Parts: sequence; C-alpha cells; structure tokens
Amino acid sequence: MSDWGATQRVSAEVVLADGAVLEGDMHLGASSAYPLSTESPLEMLNRAEPFFALTMAGGGVAFVSKAQVAVLSCRDQSAEADHERASVARLVALEVGLATGAEYRGRSSFELPPSRSRALDYVNMPGRFFTVWTNELTWYFNKSLVRLIRPLD
Repeated sequence: MSDWGATQRVSAEVVLADGAVLEGDMHLGASSAYPLSTESPLEMLNRAEPFFALTMAGGGVAFVSKAQVAVLSCRDQSAEADHERASVARLVALEVGLATGAEYRGRSSFELPPSRSRALDYVNMPGRFFTVWTNELTWYFNKSLVRLIRPLD
C-alpha cells in the first residue's frame, strides 16, 4: 500500500444505492486545477474513473463503484471555506430526495453566468455528483440516484 502515501485521507460515510453503508477514509490526490493543493471529494467523484479506494474503518481497502454511491458524506469539507469566492457565489437551500426515500436538507453555493444562475442550472451542470452542505456535513449526491430536488428559497 505504499502508493497511497501521496494522498490525503478524508473520513467519509458512503451510502450505496441498495442502502448499505460503508465508513472509512477516501484517498484524495493532487488537484488537477491546482497541483500544489489536494483535490476535493467532488473533484474525485466526478473524475472519469469508475471506482475509488476507501480504506475501511475496520481495516482493509474496498474499491467502491461511483455508479453505486447514492450519497457520500464528509465532515470538515464545508463549501463555505473559500471566503474569497463566497461574495460572487449564489447560495440556495435545497431538499434532495433519493430513490430510497431518504431526504436531505442543506445549502449549495455555485458560480454560474447571470443568465444561467438558477438552482436547476446548478444541478444540471456537468459531472455525475453535486454538493449540498450543512454546518456539520457536506453531502455529495449521485445525480442518477436522486428522485427529486426541491429549492427551498
């Protein structure tokens, strides 16, 4: 496992499409946009590779299919962390309902052109995952396993 040394571990809870829950550490590599920093969980989830590595809380490693991840949650990954960009980002409250019936409420912030700055434009952006956060958690939702999204603003 020496090839994991260049990654940053981030604790995560993964809820799969069938409802199974996995807990462990994701391994995030260097950011493609900023090589001196680490990629975000969203960047990792939206990369083309179909699997990601999760070091299980009980030991061992699992290669998790991104297509089967309904929602991945992390602590201390708040989207509010980039204060410089917060002034130009749009903030929306969303309720996300999964195909399993689970519902989540939180906020999303995004930067889009003024002519395409609706919550619908945000969730229709490229990439298979999108982000919703609270003060305690950040959720990364698989768009293909979302039943509906309701803007709360």
